[in-house]
Amino acid sequence: MMVEMENFLAELADLLEIEKSDLTSGYLLEENENWDSLAFISVIVMVDENFQLTISNAAIRKCICVGELLKLIKDKRELVGS
Repeated sequence: MMVEMENFLAELADLLEIEKSDLTSGYLLEENENWDSLAFISVIVMVDENFQLTISNAAIRKCICVGELLKLIKDKRELVGS
């Protein structure tokens, strides 16, 4: 799981055009100008590729910070038992 999470975080940092080291759990997604509808779709694809999970656009939209996005992924993984 650690490798997948590291890959996901690296891809998320690239998507948001920030350094991976700036991507803390408290990082506010909505304050990033690249956090838009295209980013939501990209995150859906990244989650599918890295974790083989399907997460809805609506669920991603509710995430205010990176920590909430990571919790969403973790909760979904536990729900499907992977």
